[in-house]
Amino acid sequence: MIKILTDKSDLSEAPGKISLLLYRISQGINKLIRAKGKELDISSTQIQTVIFLSGAHNRNKNVSSIARRLQIAQPTTSRVVESLVEKGLVKRKRSEADRRKVKLELTEKGKSIAEGITEIGQTLQGIVRGLTEHHQNELSKDLVEIAGAMQSQGYLSTALTCQYCRFFDRDGGSSGERPHHCQLTGEDLSQTESCTEWVHRETGLNMIE
Repeated sequence: MIKILTDKSDLSEAPGKISLLLYRISQGINKLIRAKGKELDISSTQIQTVIFLSGAHNRNKNVSSIARRLQIAQPTTSRVVESLVEKGLVKRKRSEADRRKVKLELTEKGKSIAEGITEIGQTLQGIVRGLTEHHQNELSKDLVEIAGAMQSQGYLSTALTCQYCRFFDRDGGSSGERPHHCQLTGEDLSQTESCTEWVHRETGLNMIE
């Protein structure tokens, strides 16, 4: 049995090496998030919530959608949102059409925090740019396959409807049969595919909004 949580894993075969490397990379990313959270005086869960609200479609800016994306209980999500409201990073806005519905929005301070958080992505992108274009493309394909397998086994949450995803390019496809385009996977989508939970034909992968 491969033990990816120690450096004494069985590295005699590729799956063991890759598992350990993915785990170590995740540790590095978590360290980046913690460091940024310490700098901004917010927790890693609060950071993820701010990231979600900064890019989500308006219809998904609510507690239920955040809980689904972060894969945490709704009561926990409510507490995270409340803490962000208290910090002045998030504000609640009641729907004029249905007063029972509450939409969440980043305040100006929250938007400023979101801009600071993008430095995490810029750091990772800078590292990836150290690879050749060929290796970047191959790595992207391989990671999509791995993420797709993890999602199909329930380890990653499913995406919200494609048409409300920031990577969805309406009418950006190359044919009438597949008129839309996913800017993340590089895949053209049919109208039916873009209206359902997902998308990626080879893996069934659901990516984050």
